[in-house]
Amino acid sequence: MGGALVCKVDHEAAAVTATAALTAAYPHLRQEACLHPALEGCEDVEWSSVPGCRVDVPVVLRGLADPDAAEMAERALDWLVMSGPMSISATMPAVVPYLLRLTADPSVPRRNELFGLLLAAAALSAPTDPDSAWDMAVGGPEEDHPERALCRAAFVADAAWVRRLLADDELLAGFHLDDGDRASLVQAAGL
Repeated sequence: MGGALVCKVDHEAAAVTATAALTAAYPHLRQEACLHPALEGCEDVEWSSVPGCRVDVPVVLRGLADPDAAEMAERALDWLVMSGPMSISATMPAVVPYLLRLTADPSVPRRNELFGLLLAAAALSAPTDPDSAWDMAVGGPEEDHPERALCRAAFVADAAWVRRLLADDELLAGFHLDDGDRASLVQAAGL
């Protein structure tokens, strides 16, 4: 037999499909402005200038704050911000500020899942050690992944929100945050 069969998923196409399904199921998300204060400014971002971002990101973000649409919006978000199982997409840095603010709001549905996504973003945006064969094999050279530095910059710019999440006893009670998770988030935010 030949080599191993590798399955590659087109995350951009999956994000488009998931967002279309979200919009079809919850058409009001396309028609209304961002009412949640955590989403202030999301419609002013030039999402189309983000490489690989072919969806209406404000629709997905509004869906995260909607109790009925939140689960479906979270699935669309996962496709949008991840470019593979161990890598973030170019969209993640632009989404981080809104995810931090949404996650800080106890009324937001699925905030534990959003916090988990933020932890993954922090861990996956860590710089690779060029002297580590493992780091280079898994993450590749930093210059090939500008989204990681941009993601770290987004965490640093909103470090106050990271501090707020790390001090949120209600959030942390529902989430098993180990030392590695905490360290990734603290490091990404430059705390």
